[in-house]
Amino acid sequence: MTKAYIVVEGPSDAQILRALMDETLLEGVKFINGEGKYGAETLARSLLLDRNLPVVLVIDADTTNPEAIHNYQQDLDFLTRSAAGGTPYKILQAVPVIEAVFLQDRPLFEQFIDRQFTDLEWQLGQKAPKELLSQYSEGSKVFIQTILGQLTDPMRHILGQHSLIQDISTFLATQIYPSDQIARTAS
Repeated sequence: MTKAYIVVEGPSDAQILRALMDETLLEGVKFINGEGKYGAETLARSLLLDRNLPVVLVIDADTTNPEAIHNYQQDLDFLTRSAAGGTPYKILQAVPVIEAVFLQDRPLFEQFIDRQFTDLEWQLGQKAPKELLSQYSEGSKVFIQTILGQLTDPMRHILGQHSLIQDISTFLATQIYPSDQIARTAS
């Protein structure tokens, strides 16, 4: 039985989130491929209208500019609020892209890519994670597949501390599970 939806831009976004989130939170959660940013936005609103189940929309901000991120968030909230009615939803922008979760921890990322970065390279990589990932010999898509296949529990825990993963987890925990069940799991 579906309890909530996570709408993403593409299949690799869903793979990343599935790999880094707590499996128990994902029970009953269905990932929906929006086939791009604007498709994901439209699908999220349609699900809110048609299904009356909680929806998390996860899209790339495609920028690190705080003002642009804020303005886009306001626009998305305005457009989604009327479709939602009273159904809970959360719109999260991955800044600048979802692949930034791999940069949560510099030593871990350097271990993944088997190379140390200068401070300048690291700072630039924070603004353009895909370019940093492309330094992996077989490219960023292969990097993602390789890393997801090799994640250990401690690595998953470190990457799971990224604010995007935490925000999704918090929303799902509060929307899917009754408060008494949350209290029992926390103790």
